Amino acid sequence: MLESIEKARLDKQEKMALEYALSDVRDEAYLFGSRIDPNKKGGDIDLLIYSQADPLRLSRRIVLKFFEKCEEKIDVIVMDPDNLSEDQQSFLNTISTLRIK
Repeated sequence: MLESIEKARLDKQEKMALEYALSDVRDEAYLFGSRIDPNKKGGDIDLLIYSQADPLRLSRRIVLKFFEKCEEKIDVIVMDPDNLSEDQQSFLNTISTLRIK
């Protein structure tokens, strides 16, 4: 089971799909956006992965695996934690996250 996933505003199928999509990911994974706010409704699933892997390939792999189990919209952002641009750091300073892996 992913860490803290029970705190996220996700249904059973979405949780299962996230667990499946991240099953072979060894890097830190965080939810952000409306799905970590229990007072909001709807919204896509926003996922942040800190990894040195190729961002496009890792993001695509996670999205495809997620869609095998669930057709909810998911956005996956991959950032190298050791090589953040100013824009990436500024973005990170504006969001709240919930670590799930």
